[in-house]
Amino acid sequence: MVKKYGDLYLQARRALLPSEGENASMAARELLAFASGKSVTAVLADSNLYASEQIEEKLSSYVNRMLAHEPLPYILGQWDFYGISLEVTPDVLIPRDDTMAVTDLALDVLRGREAPRVLDLCCGSGSGFVSFAMNQPEAHYFGYEINEERGGIARIRAELLGSNVQVRLGDVFRLADDKNTPRFDKMFSNYPFGMRLRYLGEGSDYMERLAEQYPGLSKATSSDWIFNALLCDLLAESGKAIGIMTNGSTWNSIDTPMRRYFVERKMIECVISLPVKMFPYTNIGTTLIVFSHGNDTIRMINATEIYHKGRRQNMFLQDDIATILTALHTDSEYSKDVTLDELRANEYNLSLERYIQKVPTFQNGVSFESIIKSITRGAPCTASQLDKMVSNEVTNMQYLMLANIQNGIIDNKLPYLSSIEPKYEKYCLKNNDLILSKNGYPYKVAVASVKDGQRILANGNLYIIELDESRANPYYIKAFFDSEQGIAALKSITVGATIPNIGVDKLKNVMIPLPSMEEQSRVAQKYQATLDELSLIHISEPTRH
Repeated sequence: MVKKYGDLYLQARRALLPSEGENASMAARELLAFASGKSVTAVLADSNLYASEQIEEKLSSYVNRMLAHEPLPYILGQWDFYGISLEVTPDVLIPRDDTMAVTDLALDVLRGREAPRVLDLCCGSGSGFVSFAMNQPEAHYFGYEINEERGGIARIRAELLGSNVQVRLGDVFRLADDKNTPRFDKMFSNYPFGMRLRYLGEGSDYMERLAEQYPGLSKATSSDWIFNALLCDLLAESGKAIGIMTNGSTWNSIDTPMRRYFVERKMIECVISLPVKMFPYTNIGTTLIVFSHGNDTIRMINATEIYHKGRRQNMFLQDDIATILTALHTDSEYSKDVTLDELRANEYNLSLERYIQKVPTFQNGVSFESIIKSITRGAPCTASQLDKMVSNEVTNMQYLMLANIQNGIIDNKLPYLSSIEPKYEKYCLKNNDLILSKNGYPYKVAVASVKDGQRILANGNLYIIELDESRANPYYIKAFFDSEQGIAALKSITVGATIPNIGVDKLKNVMIPLPSMEEQSRVAQKYQATLDELSLIHISEPTRH
């Protein structure tokens, strides 16, 4: 039986409602209009008219495709972006509102300077330069894309925009080989993630020159930094460029030489860590990085929590963008300037967690320094010196290493020593000393249990902390450092990328919640009981050969 347009709309809406939620009404209207060949306005006006069986069959097919998780723009073959109807195919990034918001953010970051030449590197189907050209029509826009199909779509869009927009097809790395390639005043690139080095710049001399320019370049180098190098090579002296890169490339060890190059040459202006799920069909964490010349500091902005949650992915609204733009110029909980010395100390790690962290505050907080008598680093013994002291016989002298602390418990089978030189006596533990690892993450914390007549020499990778036990219970302090708040406090003072470590001065300034001794004892007793249980489990484990 033939149904009315209104009934077909309601039928489609009901079918899509469980998966699409608030978007079900819009999707149902768009699909019905597409199936009938009419505009959405016409379909609404004709709601009491009867549709054909052919339209009903088409609509049913489109609804089923959506229920199979095919995106609506792919079914329609087009989508509106900045007021222009753009063709969309399965290999094209859908220009949805979330993409528009990231583009808006890039536009606003780049705003404020004359830009006669604007480049969208790896322009894809042209969504990026469309947004640029719509906002600053007086400039000249260039798009480069290697994929012929996507580049063809971009060319069509360029023709719609006017003579000031050009799109060229080809390997973007050949741009650097062309002596006639101009330098650009503004650049934007959402380059592909995770490409292998051997696939980049095939047939181009650029990679060979790049290897000479960047001594740390290797086959394992992230493609993000190769594209970033190209952006900077094409950047005018007073220009500014933006790249969208994966988070891993900001901190992994393999890319350290590349990051060092950019930092030391003062090419990085700003690093903005974006929320997850900002791009369609990927959960990869991304970072917006701003390049320009002559930066003595780098602006770090943590925007990972500045977003509005969408049904399928996150998005920026205008107030979110405004918050991020404010953070560009104002220090806040989201932002700060990081000096080159700080970056060097952290082995050029650009991960914002390293520099912007919420340090816990407490109502009854005191500085760690106020409740300790002393902090001593363990004995600076070399391996050869230790070999001379080790004993195969049972003695009253033992040696504590970082590996001897597991799950907050000191192993009861520590290596025995034949002697301890007088110069090392000050590195021996006292009962109830707090032990904290100096290096590595996560940090290890334990409380020393030293019997009468027993001497335990601590390794140089450990801090020996004597507490003022009239004010602080050692097991309470250990419980704090093992808590989420305590871990966050230690993490906030950590430096170093390859080998994270804690300095004494910063450790002394850590804030500790300090309730009454009675309350501390209550917490300590519960925590110590848990440790005792773990210790029994550990002791009873069978020996593995």
